[in-house]
Amino acid sequence: MSGHQSSSKTAELWIRSFAPASAGPTRERALERLDSLESAPSIDAVTVDGWGPEFERTEHVRRIPQLRKIEDRVRTFESWAARTGRSLQPFFRRRRVESAITGERRDVRRLPTIALAEFVDDELVHVAPCRDGERTIDVFDRLDALERGEAVDPVVTYEEKRHREEAISDRTRPSTDGPRPPSPGSN
Repeated sequence: MSGHQSSSKTAELWIRSFAPASAGPTRERALERLDSLESAPSIDAVTVDGWGPEFERTEHVRRIPQLRKIEDRVRTFESWAARTGRSLQPFFRRRRVESAITGERRDVRRLPTIALAEFVDDELVHVAPCRDGERTIDVFDRLDALERGEAVDPVVTYEEKRHREEAISDRTRPSTDGPRPPSPGSN
């Protein structure tokens, strides 16, 4: 018997539960795709959670379980983005609001209509939507990858990717040191 233990792969879909009807088709499409993903061998469990359009970090958040869960997830998403060189902007927008009456200022986080978090053994391995350099990775890109069994795309930071592409480009770039000798078999 082998000592190898398989990894647990889970996905969380976050939806804006009180989004206007215009967001409905996107939300409904994501929920339908998640239903089919539940039967795919690449994912062990799927959960759906809801959040509102905005989230404010205050001292009262810790007293309300759902707000505490949202705050914890957003912090986890931010840590993942910092660790991998990805960006959650503009999808998880921050803004500062000021009360015209009291002058009080607050930091508010705008949350996307839908988001997908992927975990392997309780470690966050991907968040969508996000940006990797100039490339946007949306929820449906990740659902496609998960359905194909690509549970985790290799996390390559934008800088690593650029260096790798430059190295490949250097190897394939024509030499400027003069004419190249003919390759064997060419006439």
